[in-house]
Amino acid sequence: MIGNLKQISEETLDLIIKGEVDPEAVVFDEEEERLDLDKSWHAIHYLLNGSAWEGEPPLFNVIFGGQEVGEDLGYGKTRYLTKKEVQEVALTLVNITEEDLKERFDAAAMNELEIYPSNDWSSEEEVDYVLSYYASLKEYYMEAVRQGNAMLLFIS
Repeated sequence: MIGNLKQISEETLDLIIKGEVDPEAVVFDEEEERLDLDKSWHAIHYLLNGSAWEGEPPLFNVIFGGQEVGEDLGYGKTRYLTKKEVQEVALTLVNITEEDLKERFDAAAMNELEIYPSNDWSSEEEVDYVLSYYASLKEYYMEAVRQGNAMLLFIS
């Protein structure tokens, strides 16, 4: 399971919400770049929220938030964040450093909660893997704000 984010314009989001554009066609459009979080998405969610599946906005919105739209893509429906929600996420992420996430990293808790994808989070390589994707995620949200974009979130 791969976590993905895709910036879209507010106009495109409006067309998706109205049912005039298929969200699946947008998320799988190869001409438009998307952010591939590989399998780090669940660990990032845990480190930001302190929970395997729960949380409060705006941090919950980073990975699992938004409103569902369209058909199930195999691991759930596509979700969207409005431009305003993307801004709220970005303004929160700007204050959370990689050091902050390292301090929140609890291998025993992550193993107990079965945080995807690792069976054993005790390796330093696991921390580095997650943090490398967090840096990309944070920058992607910042870029979306600079462009005035909304966001699609989906697991493929």
